[in-house]
Amino acid sequence: MFKFHSVRTVTTVAAAGLVAASLLAGCGKDKGSAPPSRTAPTISSAAKTPAASAGTASIAGKVSFKGHPPAAAELNMNADPICASGHTGRVTGRDVVVDGSGGLKNVFVYVKGAPASGSAPSDVVKLDQKGCVYEPHVVALQVGQTLQLINSDSTAHNVHSLSDINPSFNKSMPMVGMTNDETFDDAEIFKVKCDVHPWMASYVGVFENAHFAVSAADGSFTLSGLPAGTYTVVAHHETYAPKEATVTVGDGEAGAAEFSFGG
Repeated sequence: MFKFHSVRTVTTVAAAGLVAASLLAGCGKDKGSAPPSRTAPTISSAAKTPAASAGTASIAGKVSFKGHPPAAAELNMNADPICASGHTGRVTGRDVVVDGSGGLKNVFVYVKGAPASGSAPSDVVKLDQKGCVYEPHVVALQVGQTLQLINSDSTAHNVHSLSDINPSFNKSMPMVGMTNDETFDDAEIFKVKCDVHPWMASYVGVFENAHFAVSAADGSFTLSGLPAGTYTVVAHHETYAPKEATVTVGDGEAGAAEFSFGG
């Protein structure tokens, strides 16, 4: 069961020199030491199901936001001139992103307890540090799949995971063009942050099978390759409590699931 305890705040860097010094002290930590305070969503381990061949059923739908979405907080990047120079206008947080039709972006949607999907995909999932924000804000991948961390900025970053089930890590990435690859053995959703630029945050979802998605800008999602059956579909957002829907699909059928948050 996923648990979200995220606090939606924006922190400003008080002094770039002091923060950079703390990075040098903190980036050398070994894996496994968990920070005392967590805002990341986590899941408890569940028994892995036997591998099954891909099915012909699918589930699609939309994640919506009810009511007026909260105003996006402005990110103050003035403490690092390189960060500020990477943008020509106002930069805002991405915790609640709603389009004109009410679609909610960046929601993890997955099938709970679905059959395992075999070996992990060979595709590399990329999480970039660009303009002192994470691109994209949310990434999803399968257990054993590679997550590649990238620094596209000419300023120092570190990627500090707040994972509880998988070993935590704190990777120093001081140079432009640096990359670092990570893989994960267990299903979990967790936050990553940069200690140098504390407004930087992203969420990583690791899943046991291939039946997961991240809602698009209009809130849409599709879960494909399912065998016929009855499934619990879960929608997880970093800020709000998770939602569930039960969907039954037959071979070749397209089921539907709708979720709403806020309001």
